[in-house]
Amino acid sequence: MAAAFPIDKFFLLERRLYGLEKAICMLALLVMLLAVMGSVVVRNFDLRVLNPGEYGIIAMAPLTFVGAAMCSYTGTHIAVDVIALAKSAAVRRLARLAVALAMVVFATVYLWTGWHYLMGAVESGERLLDTGTPIVVPLCFLPLGMAMVLFHTVAEIVRLATGREAHAEEDA
Repeated sequence: MAAAFPIDKFFLLERRLYGLEKAICMLALLVMLLAVMGSVVVRNFDLRVLNPGEYGIIAMAPLTFVGAAMCSYTGTHIAVDVIALAKSAAVRRLARLAVALAMVVFATVYLWTGWHYLMGAVESGERLLDTGTPIVVPLCFLPLGMAMVLFHTVAEIVRLATGREAHAEEDA
């Protein structure tokens, strides 16, 4: 007899992934904050050192793409209004399914595109102008974030198939 799909472990894995996403986004925000503060200091004191502002720009990539994965976990994307306003449970479930299917298409297209951009950057060895940071560093967060969005979307489809409710923003 085949073992049952460990659905609770699957959702625990999803929750842990969300915790990792939060940590990545918090670190990105910290880097952005420090980069902006450093940039202000460098400019105000006319220091002849590397301006750290480019690190803030680099940190926008994980914040954007991993942040998108966080939104897919919590359901805090634009479709949340449609889902929350529907009075019928059947309409809410149908809206959740429509959003999940749209997210699969969206994340797949951006994962594919991001992967090709990333591979082009790996081949070119291109670097950012001020810091010399390989362009691969910020670009890797595009396919990574979209893979996370896909994972959360698959989990949402599993929740729909098993009759579970969507995550409430407070649960996250």
